[in-house]
Amino acid sequence: MATHKDKINIIPTRGVSEETWQKAIDIQREKLNINYHIVSFGRFAAGYHAPTVRDAFMDKQFRDKAFRVIGDQINTVKINKTKSKIESVDGGVEAWIDGMTNFPKIIFEPSFYPPDNYEDLFIEEGKILLPFPKIVMITGGVRAGDEKVVPPGHINEFVFCVIEQDADDLKGILVHLVVQNPTNGKIGIATICVCVSENPESHVLEIRPLIPQSQIGWLDVNEMQMVISRAMETIYMMTFHDGEVYMSAPTPREIQVNQKKIRKGKTPLIEFKLITVTGKKRELPSVPHGSHASPKQHWRRGHWRSYRSGKRSWVAPMLVGDEENGKVVKDYAIGNYPEDANIHSSKLSV
Repeated sequence: MATHKDKINIIPTRGVSEETWQKAIDIQREKLNINYHIVSFGRFAAGYHAPTVRDAFMDKQFRDKAFRVIGDQINTVKINKTKSKIESVDGGVEAWIDGMTNFPKIIFEPSFYPPDNYEDLFIEEGKILLPFPKIVMITGGVRAGDEKVVPPGHINEFVFCVIEQDADDLKGILVHLVVQNPTNGKIGIATICVCVSENPESHVLEIRPLIPQSQIGWLDVNEMQMVISRAMETIYMMTFHDGEVYMSAPTPREIQVNQKKIRKGKTPLIEFKLITVTGKKRELPSVPHGSHASPKQHWRRGHWRSYRSGKRSWVAPMLVGDEENGKVVKDYAIGNYPEDANIHSSKLSV
């Protein structure tokens, strides 16, 4: 796990422009001969594009091919880690593999925007808390150079990153994503820390991104800002928002099967089946009256509960159910979809 000693602030200090920071990072990239870029997926077929990320992953042909590629990537990362041929912070590789195979995947549509100043809620609470110990964020965009061939509003590339609670500072998160140098094919796991901390100059709390000292120059400012913004928006929608979410329930025992496959060097299975639930609907069917049966093991989502007084309290994520009855990993999608207008909004409040 990255430690605070290995992290530096990437927010421009007073009087230093974003352009100056970008120039400094570019110089470092050239000095280290690093040309890492975030690994993305898409364009599996000539001219492929989709109106939303969710539409792409609801397309069986695209989804199956995408997850086969991701499964191969998991094995590649694991093999390179074994051979000490991948760069990352301590625990970064393990966190990324664990998140990709064992925890919920959350789609965040690039066309979706949360309320203005939503970040203030994190600053008010003084912390950034996840709905689960780890989540996988899936977002999308248009690959550079394809702007003229992709219809307006459509996307043709997809980015995955694993987000976990920062063990060194429970008030922050760590974002892990696969990066690759297209020149030599070398891969790494880039890590960005995001936390609520005091600005040393103004002494005001703010959300401050940090990167490991050893990874300066891995990503440019625009790439980091895109990942940070969408990660924060995803966490807001999963923990503060009162609206609806979409979830997926992959097949039972997927985690156990994947762990065995990874140990044997085989491609893990990744499922993605979306259904709709409301904020107050039970995550699993209730146990029949008079039965002592226990539901399948699953994570109960952590969220901020709002009270009529205006105060909030954190309802922590909890692992519940009986593992012997199988495991369920639920996946979510966040976006403005046409059918949203017909869904009743249910608040997480008392």
